[in-house]
Amino acid sequence: MKFGPGALATFLYYFSSTAVVFTLVSMRSLDIGLSSGLPQQFGLLGGLVGGLIGMYFNRTVTLSVPVKSEKAFFKNLDSALSKMGYEQSAQDDTVRTYERTGLSKFLSGRFYVQVENDEAAIASRSVQIKALKKLL
Repeated sequence: MKFGPGALATFLYYFSSTAVVFTLVSMRSLDIGLSSGLPQQFGLLGGLVGGLIGMYFNRTVTLSVPVKSEKAFFKNLDSALSKMGYEQSAQDDTVRTYERTGLSKFLSGRFYVQVENDEAAIASRSVQIKALKKLL
């Protein structure tokens, strides 16, 4: 089961946005034009660093957990996610979605949970999955 963008798409997103910002900031702060090539070099370096950091923390990761009792699993999961500030926001036939409330939901990402064949797949940002592993 595949949720969210992979590592490459996440890297490209953070690389391109950081590279543009670094290029524009270096143009303004150094008072030089694009024709010198220096702002692009700063943009490339900043983009690489930003892309790698963004990819490490924000790529989508899936955690597989064995499930003996679906009811007990969701009770334990709801408790752990509640400690992290998440609550269930939606549920369709196969996937439950958890997100934070208020303004923090726009910056923290969501958890997607799907249970099939005595196994649960929990997908979210890698930094959030690491925190959830400690609570489960």
